[in-house]
Amino acid sequence: MQQVLRILMLEDDNRDVTLIEQALRQGGLGCHLESVRTKPEFVAALQSYPPDVILSDHGLPQFDGFAALARAREDCPETPFIFVTGELGEAFAIESFEQGAADYVLKSRLSNLVPAIQRAVRQAEDRHHRREAEADRERLIRELQAALARVQTLSSLLPICASCKKIRDEAGAWWTVEQYLEARTGTTFTHGVCPECAETLFPEAVKVVR
Repeated sequence: MQQVLRILMLEDDNRDVTLIEQALRQGGLGCHLESVRTKPEFVAALQSYPPDVILSDHGLPQFDGFAALARAREDCPETPFIFVTGELGEAFAIESFEQGAADYVLKSRLSNLVPAIQRAVRQAEDRHHRREAEADRERLIRELQAALARVQTLSSLLPICASCKKIRDEAGAWWTVEQYLEARTGTTFTHGVCPECAETLFPEAVKVVR
């Protein structure tokens, strides 16, 4: 976890801002807190002040917490979003998690705020490391597949002399076709003469046979 966290807080009650700042100090959390009150301020801060954690009240009159959460998910989807609210029902708790909030803390229990922040940041870091590890694994698989394809391509190529038809092996030595195949396949060769070669080498004998 970073030594100093950048925390963006959406809260329109100055008294609650003060109480939350006190809770952060008392919890020993190293942080720089920026407090905003309105949607334009919140949106601007997401761009100019990329936060490590977002805290938000839920019951703001013109820009409620779920709207703030939705905007945060668009602009910085990996940043933990924690509701700090004075109201909480079962339906609200379920919806907050379904919408992507990392946690919620009641204003009447601000002693829970720092542990909630630390837990959310740690979980976000773990997810980031897992994504990096998965990306590295996928990159390695692609590299190995490309290397295998190159090996398969190379292994299907057989360097052969255009004149004498000897074959060059991996060490650079040249072999006759018989030597090359016999050394690698165990093939035993018998020798004969094909009809075309027979006409060239022994034309008189071929005429007699015909």
